[in-house]
Amino acid sequence: MYRLRAVRRAVSGRLHPDAAGDGRRRTAAAPPIAVSTLTQARRRSWLRAAWLAGTVLLCIVWPALEYPAFDIEPQERVKAFVQLAVLHGAWLLWPLLAQSVFKAWQRLRERRRWRAAGAITVAIVCGLLCYARFVEPNELVVRRTVIAAPINLNIALVADTHIGIYTRPGKLRQLVAKLNALPVDLVVIAGDFTYDPPHDLAAALAPLRSLRQPAYAVLGNHDVQLPGPPLADKIKRALAGSRIHFIAHRVVTFPTFRLAGLHDWWSGRDDAAFLRHLPPGKPLLILMHQPHSLRALQGVHFALAMAGHTHGGQVDIPWLTDAVFRWTRDETHVNGYYHTPLGPLFVTPGIGVTGMPLRFNCPPTIDVLELRREPD
Repeated sequence: MYRLRAVRRAVSGRLHPDAAGDGRRRTAAAPPIAVSTLTQARRRSWLRAAWLAGTVLLCIVWPALEYPAFDIEPQERVKAFVQLAVLHGAWLLWPLLAQSVFKAWQRLRERRRWRAAGAITVAIVCGLLCYARFVEPNELVVRRTVIAAPINLNIALVADTHIGIYTRPGKLRQLVAKLNALPVDLVVIAGDFTYDPPHDLAAALAPLRSLRQPAYAVLGNHDVQLPGPPLADKIKRALAGSRIHFIAHRVVTFPTFRLAGLHDWWSGRDDAAFLRHLPPGKPLLILMHQPHSLRALQGVHFALAMAGHTHGGQVDIPWLTDAVFRWTRDETHVNGYYHTPLGPLFVTPGIGVTGMPLRFNCPPTIDVLELRREPD
């Protein structure tokens, strides 16, 4: 009986098996560590080191190397560095996506369904973020809208190129190539050329010099220091001699219509009184940056007003995006055509991004507005 109890204690680890007969308590020998356990520990250690190195490289080193190239106001420097870190750090989403998919597959094989559900959720979130960061912002779609008007005219409307921290000159080259291929009568640009742009603004905007037909433009809030550095004169100098003509507070007369431009709403200079006394006879088109400038058009008869600024929300979630704009910006015109009490308005979602470098369900867009006279 004594021997049986000793064996049981030895098996349970309370006594060393060799000392089963002397009654003295001894520390049990530690079980040998499996080779697979050591391998897993080394693998985890290697993965942690790789993640740390990738994070430092993408979120600190790369932004630090790029940062000096941009024209950033002193009070915006920390924010700009964080934005660069987010822009480049998003590359870490790809290995995180791969790791989550692998873990989900592994746990499903092991029938650990609850843990698999967590990994699947992480994989879905990473997949959506990868799409919103790397896929949709690099698209450029052409959207056509037929609008009843007193004239027949095809207009290419673009806005919010936001050359700078997030959007680089390659996007402008893509834009110009598409504009040059479109059979339109008029190209208009509704402002916000920049967003914390590089010091060499002329080089950044150089692709716009390749436009094959005249374009008419106004500046946006990011171009006139609201927010951002005072870039209006710098932008105009960078594009001097190009086919882009700035028409804020001006009226350009064409054979069959007039085109007028307004200063940006936030500048407080978007007074449209100069439009209230135009001679009749030609339809008036109005180019402005913000849809809010529609409020300045009381008493002005116009065929169509065109704006940008909203980016269509950048992340367009049905119902929610429009509600957020109403609650936070008092803005009811976010994307597309609106028939308002003051007259028709079209808002384009634009080309670039601000805030976060994401677009979802709202790709960069060239809007082709097909104005068509209704038959008598």
